[in-house]
Amino acid sequence: MSDVDTQTEKTRNRLLRRADWRFLLPDPSPAKSICYAAGLLRSAVALISRDIVSAKANAVGDCDLAVAVNPDEATLQAAWAALRPGGSLYTEWYSLRSGGLNGVRQRVETTGFADAACYWPWPWPDRALTQFWLPLEAPNLLEYFLRSRAPVRGPGQGLIYRMRRAVFQLVVRLGLAFPICVTARKPLSASNGRDSNRSPDRLAYLQAHWSQWGFDRTSGRSSLLLLTGGQRSINKVIALIAAAGDNQPRVVVKLPRVLESMPALEREATVLRTLQAQHPNGLSGVPRIVGTWGCDNFAGLVETVLRGQPLYTQLRRSNYRELALKATDWLIELAGVPRPQPRAEWWDRLVQPRLEEFEASFNVVIDHNRWQQSRAFLNTLDDLPLVCEQRDYAPWNVLIDHDAALVVLDWESAELQGLPAIDLIYFLTYLAFFIDGAMESKRFREAYRAMLNPQTFTGRIAAECQQRYIHRLGLAARVLHPLRLLTWLIHSQSEYERLSADAAGQPTAEALRQSLFVGLWEEELLGGSGES
Repeated sequence: MSDVDTQTEKTRNRLLRRADWRFLLPDPSPAKSICYAAGLLRSAVALISRDIVSAKANAVGDCDLAVAVNPDEATLQAAWAALRPGGSLYTEWYSLRSGGLNGVRQRVETTGFADAACYWPWPWPDRALTQFWLPLEAPNLLEYFLRSRAPVRGPGQGLIYRMRRAVFQLVVRLGLAFPICVTARKPLSASNGRDSNRSPDRLAYLQAHWSQWGFDRTSGRSSLLLLTGGQRSINKVIALIAAAGDNQPRVVVKLPRVLESMPALEREATVLRTLQAQHPNGLSGVPRIVGTWGCDNFAGLVETVLRGQPLYTQLRRSNYRELALKATDWLIELAGVPRPQPRAEWWDRLVQPRLEEFEASFNVVIDHNRWQQSRAFLNTLDDLPLVCEQRDYAPWNVLIDHDAALVVLDWESAELQGLPAIDLIYFLTYLAFFIDGAMESKRFREAYRAMLNPQTFTGRIAAECQQRYIHRLGLAARVLHPLRLLTWLIHSQSEYERLSADAAGQPTAEALRQSLFVGLWEEELLGGSGES
């Protein structure tokens, strides 16, 4: 991705997201491609390919990928001629004149392509960042997707949601879902047999491993539903895989959109495998690694599917305390019964680097006296028990399943031997943001200030949760203030990296001054020094 490294995150993200359909293909990084489209799509194809040839060039049958929009018969024939045996076709159809679902499939198959699969992307890829790619010929998986959509709040919005769902089902049933995106293959010829350069079919590979991963073997082709949400290029692509006839996905495959995401996926794999080894009977609400699917630099992580609704969608003032305590108890279970470890065992690994990163990143906007005060508070930390820090324990990554139990997703930032209370502080802060409306108003510091005050609604519950946590882990109340300071130092670094990506370089002082986590760090110094 070196040719876009100097572009802003907004530009880079738009280009990469325009090519998210590549994760429907056997190989998301084709060596040689031919594109019969122009504009953003052509730029996206050039970005994901090592080489791209002109559509006007005389095809020699050595391309790995051919891409076209609303192709006529001549274009499909040209794509066929340009592809090597086993090569992939990707097409987008926006016109009703194409004949709908049956019509586009017939056109592709009449040309000679095999293994055609039809998807409905939404929003339209040429207009916005597509959030999902739905398999139009897998009704069970489509129904699962509709059931799993996060419920909206309020009776009026609920009615709108139900109406949209009914319209969605009708459009799909009538074959009028547009655009229709079709992936297909040029079959291998009898003379070359299995092409040694051909990438393995993802669905066939996963299906062949069902028994190895503890699932029943099935006949018929599996289906794939692709989720491409998130606001940044570094966000992962999620593929939900269902076997033929299944009413819900069997596994979820996490795929990196960019190479920078690979270390995070590898970290998640290490963390989850370690937790599996430490808890042979399973740990409530934690996904289980069942395998991997490799493709050059885009290796996928195959995990069990855990279902539920994001906690923030269920949050009300009436259940705020119940959910806060439930989340606290889950962290206590994760922590186990750890013994205090000497400060010398963890300071240079867990604290000192965070101090150096924060000072280097935000030095131009932080008050020197406050920084010295912060360091002094952190230096009061003594021996502490080490626990597994999830590091992204937030109301959007914590789900509530049908049994009202918690499910926790996204372990790619986790620290197996981390510090206590960090996850709890992060969770309680964002829980307060949601209930106080700060996620919409952006009045984060005001909401945090209220959470630090035990006399307020959120402050009283936060204090109760923190007291329960430190009692169970044998911590002194005085450690909470420095640990809260450390929480914002830890999370400020990912924010700095986002600001750097947005600026394609060094963020401006004004951008740094608007940092959420710097603001929370300042609020902690101003009002959080007392014991909770």
